[in-house]
Amino acid sequence: MQKIKFYFFVLLVLAVSGCAGLQKGQATVSQSPKIKNALEPYKSIDELKPYFDEAVAVAIIPKVLRAGTGFGGAFGTGWLLENDDVLARFIHWQFMAGLDVGGQLYSQIIFFKTQAALAKFQQQDFQFGGQANATAVVWGKSWTPAYNADVAIFTIIAGGLLIEGSVGMHSYHMLKP
Repeated sequence: MQKIKFYFFVLLVLAVSGCAGLQKGQATVSQSPKIKNALEPYKSIDELKPYFDEAVAVAIIPKVLRAGTGFGGAFGTGWLLENDDVLARFIHWQFMAGLDVGGQLYSQIIFFKTQAALAKFQQQDFQFGGQANATAVVWGKSWTPAYNADVAIFTIIAGGLLIEGSVGMHSYHMLKP
């Protein structure tokens, strides 16, 4: 059973690692079709226009795969963007414990309203949080209604079947250029 879990994790890492292939200084958002495609669903939502206008930077994770049965995890890679520049690429992972059954695929964008909030994100702080989530096939979306500590997170759920009530740990790890 341990071997199966290990191989599943390796496949998961390989499946989503290609979306963070740009290094700092290699490209701008306008030069990268992958980043433009990742941002497009969020830019088409009228309610998010003020967040794009006010943010000093955004982090975009185009694909996060989440799964669990009692204990769960999630993994995705993305880009940290300021204006049209790629500041960094990063890995996002989560560990959850509690009622957690099923799997889910989603994308996420994080808006940073201040330079201080951006700096804290870049320091790779861990964040603990409780959450409740229900997803069936391709129904669902999740977002905070306003900035919380100068950070706003919005999620578009692409699909899956997941029921969750858990406590978890989130990590954003900046990759070296």
